[in-house]
Amino acid sequence: MSQIPYRWKRLSRSPARQVANASHSPRRAAAIRRFTNCLHAIVVLALAASAHADRQPGSLSTIKTNPSSGNIEIIHRLHNHDAELGVMTIHADRTLSLDQLRGRAQLALYIEERFFIAGLIDGEVGAPLEIELIGAELDGEFVLVYQELKVELPLQLAVRNDILRDVFPEQVNHVNISLGGEIRSLTFKDNDKWHTASFE
Repeated sequence: MSQIPYRWKRLSRSPARQVANASHSPRRAAAIRRFTNCLHAIVVLALAASAHADRQPGSLSTIKTNPSSGNIEIIHRLHNHDAELGVMTIHADRTLSLDQLRGRAQLALYIEERFFIAGLIDGEVGAPLEIELIGAELDGEFVLVYQELKVELPLQLAVRNDILRDVFPEQVNHVNISLGGEIRSLTFKDNDKWHTASFE
């Protein structure tokens, strides 16, 4: 009968002791912790991707007159998950969270650079109008970002909404414009740039 190598006998004899010895090795313990952390991150990202895949990312922006101030108010509503993932991706910073003021501020500044309103001059898009950033707040599973237009809304206008379209190719952004009791709706997707609306 062939003999079992001595080292195999030792390995098969006390596996519990090997595990115990391994756990006492600082280098191995650190490697195990890194592996566990990595595995946890993969699970979290997989769950987030699964939840994201169940629903098409999108946003709703409303342009209307604020009855208190008389100014044109712009409210952007985004799903918390989409907005947070978008901000983390843009800034390459996974520590950003919409639960914190810093995360909401980064989102508001991001939107400020991707939403524009302009007047139409002889059918051509004019210079973007100045829009003031007001702030952002959480509202259940959504985040709201507020802006104001200090001038009157042109009766013939153009809107451009690039929010999160540089992060999610399937992103669809809806814009509702309310003026004088009338509503115009615009939809931005794929490679859309400027869309126009008229209240004349």
